[in-house]
Amino acid sequence: MAILEVRDLYLYYETPRGPVHAVDGVSFELPEGSALGLVGESGSGKTSLGLALLRLLPKNVDTYKGSIRLEGRELMELSDEQFRREIRWRKIAMAFQGAMNVLNPVVKVWLQIAEPLLLEKTPRPQARARVEELLELVGLSKDVADRYPHELSGGMKQRVVLAAALVMNPKVVILDEPTSALDVSIQAQIMNLLKRLKRELGLSYIFITHDIALASDLCDYLGIAYAGQIVELGTSEQVLLEPEHPYTQGLLESIPRLRSTRLPSFIPGAPPDPVDLPEGCRFRERCPKAFERCTEMPPLLQGKGAGHEVRCWLLAGR
Repeated sequence: MAILEVRDLYLYYETPRGPVHAVDGVSFELPEGSALGLVGESGSGKTSLGLALLRLLPKNVDTYKGSIRLEGRELMELSDEQFRREIRWRKIAMAFQGAMNVLNPVVKVWLQIAEPLLLEKTPRPQARARVEELLELVGLSKDVADRYPHELSGGMKQRVVLAAALVMNPKVVILDEPTSALDVSIQAQIMNLLKRLKRELGLSYIFITHDIALASDLCDYLGIAYAGQIVELGTSEQVLLEPEHPYTQGLLESIPRLRSTRLPSFIPGAPPDPVDLPEGCRFRERCPKAFERCTEMPPLLQGKGAGHEVRCWLLAGR
């Protein structure tokens, strides 16, 4: 059963040059208790998708439309006040990228984690107790509550940000590159923590990352993002073992292998300008398999297995 269903979601930003197509017709489902990895290069719209789901929108929004259903409830029909009171942080929360920038350097950790509770008039002793419970849950001692962010290591700050996302017991947690800027050993600790929380609390994750190998460690499903669209979507096994979109294939070929003499390759060129997108397939100008029909925009076509969808004309002949 899907806890979150997204259909034809659009988010464009207004700029002097024209609208930025950050999220352009994205659709997916997130089964309850599972993790969906959104993988792609910088600028592919991954973080904008997370902000669209949480309705944390800047003032220069040009277009925001589509369908977001949480537990069968259409969220796009809610007013901003309803969404703030009933959904944001209570049902859907987000652990933002860059713990160093997220935390206020002059406010104690416990007050930052407890802020949503205190805004809801929760008594301070009760809020403090909840914070200490969460700190222990994410592998930190209670005395961290009275520290300031500058007294914590990078890994400790990331755990604090995760605790803040869990403070209202949400059903869905959006993780925006939670291991960026951490060394490999700490990265592994955070990934193991995320897997434990998913198992023990029954959380559903949307895991935003540029590292497809890292996503494979946590995620049950993978969505490959490119230029505001999802170009391939399926189970982790389908996407990793039988990738069908040339962009996905290129990402996987760029990963070094432990037991292979083949050198990693790279994808030539750069992603298109989100204000001035090419006609047809947006990967066409970088694709080694492009042909005449790629000047038309491909729909999501059926891959090799059930639920495997690929936005590529190479599958049209099946």
